[in-house]
Amino acid sequence: MGAPAPPPTGLTFAVSVDVRRDQQPHHDALIDAHVRVKATGTGPRDRRPAVELAVVIALDVAAPRRRDAASALSAALRALPDGLSFTVLGGTDDDGPTRCYPLRGRWALADTDEKRRAAFSARRIAPAPDDRPPPGYGAWLAAARALFAERPLPVRHLILITDGSGHGPAGDDSALEAELTACAGVFSADVLALGKEWDPAPLITLTESLHGTADSPPDRFAPAVAGALRRLRRVRSPELPVTVTGRPAVTAVALAETAPRQHVLAPVTGTEGPCRFDFPTHQWEPGTRDYLLTLRADASTDPLGVLLQLVTVSVGDAIAPLLVRWLPPGVAVGAGSSDGGGGTLRTVNADTRMRNALNRGYAALDPLSRDVAEQQFGIAARLATEMGVAWALADIGKVADILDGPRGVVRVGPTVDRGTVRRGRLHAASGHHLDLPEHTAGRPRKCAACHHIAGPRAQYCIDCGRHL
Repeated sequence: MGAPAPPPTGLTFAVSVDVRRDQQPHHDALIDAHVRVKATGTGPRDRRPAVELAVVIALDVAAPRRRDAASALSAALRALPDGLSFTVLGGTDDDGPTRCYPLRGRWALADTDEKRRAAFSARRIAPAPDDRPPPGYGAWLAAARALFAERPLPVRHLILITDGSGHGPAGDDSALEAELTACAGVFSADVLALGKEWDPAPLITLTESLHGTADSPPDRFAPAVAGALRRLRRVRSPELPVTVTGRPAVTAVALAETAPRQHVLAPVTGTEGPCRFDFPTHQWEPGTRDYLLTLRADASTDPLGVLLQLVTVSVGDAIAPLLVRWLPPGVAVGAGSSDGGGGTLRTVNADTRMRNALNRGYAALDPLSRDVAEQQFGIAARLATEMGVAWALADIGKVADILDGPRGVVRVGPTVDRGTVRRGRLHAASGHHLDLPEHTAGRPRKCAACHHIAGPRAQYCIDCGRHL
C-alpha cells in the first residue's frame, strides 16, 4: 500500500464468474455470483526489492511482558533484510508512543551496523510514565501514519506487536475507528497478539480495515515478523481495483472478499458514470482470490429466455461477464438445465456460513455460554464435514468434542481455555483458501458497432444494446 502505484507489473490476471444462469425476473431481482481472480507472476524476479518497503514495528506491551518482548524484538531486528526502511516504536511518554530507533532522524535503512544498533536499542525500551498502560491501538496507528507521510515508498506496512493491555474498555472503539478511517489507503498492517488477555474483535477490525492479518505467535515472535516481511516482498501490485461495470438495469452492486481474507469492500464511484463501480483492493501477489458479488437488477423490461450480460468484472486487463437468463412465466429454476452454473457459489456460501458459525461459537465461549456454543459449533462441524475442511474441524476439536460431524453434534467441556478461544477467533478470520474447481470460460466477443467487450455467450451488447 501507500503511494499511488503504476499499473501492475510482474502479474497477469485471469477473471472468471460463476452464477446460476436461470433467474426469476423481478423488478428488484437479487443475484449472487462467485468471482475468482487468479494472479500469475511474470518476469525473472519473484520478490520485491527491500528498498521499496517501509515498515514500522510497534511494541505495544505492558511492563510485566516488556523485557521478554524487547528481547524477541531484538532478534527480529537482526534478521531484517538489507535495504529496508524501518522505524521501531516502543514505550510511551506524555505525548503518546515514543520512537525507539533510529536515535537520530525518523527512518533507518537496514544494513549490518543499523540492525546491530537497533537490536541494542530495543532492549532499552522505556516503561510508560508511572507505569501506566500503553496508549491504545489508535495512538500507534496515528504515530505510524505520521511516519509514513515522510516515506512515499510503494509498500508501507505496520507490524503491531501487542498484548492488548493498552486497549480501552470493551465497546469503546470510536477513537480506533476514526484513526482507521484516516489510515485507509496510507499503509497496511499486521497484528501479532501475545499472551491471551487481548480482545480479538478490535484486532480483527484493524487488520480487515488495513488489509493485513492477525496472528497469535509464541512470545518469541521473531519468526512471525520475518514471515510477515517475506509476504510483503511477494507483493507485486500494492493497490489495484476490481471494476464492475453494469447495464443501467443494475441498480446496486456489492463485493466481499471471501478468501484468502474475509472483508467487505467499499466501492468508489468515479466520473465514468453510475454504472461503474471500482472496489479498491490491496497487496496483490501471485495466487488466487475469491469474491462474493451481489447485484440487484430490474428485469421488468428485459427479454425472457435469452442470455443477457448484466455486468462485466475486470482486474487489470482481464475481464469476465456475468450472464443470466430471465425465465418465462411458469418455468421453474433449474428445470431442464444441466449447465445452470453456480456450483462454486454454493460452496462459497457454505464456507461463509461455516465461518460465521465458528465466530458465533467462539463468542459464546468468551464468556462461557455452553448451549449457544454447542449449537453454533455443531453447525460449523456439519458444514466442515460436508466440505472436507480439516482446519475447521481441528479448531473445533480444541474447544469441544465432535461426537457426530455429519449430524453436527458437539459437546463443550466444563472448562475452556480463554487463550485457545481467542486464538481460534483470529484463526477463523485469518483466511484459509477454498479448494474450488476452476470456472469454465470461453473467448470474449466484441460488439461490431461500438467495439465494447462482451462475454463468450452474450447475445446483446451491454453498452449499445445491439444484437451480437
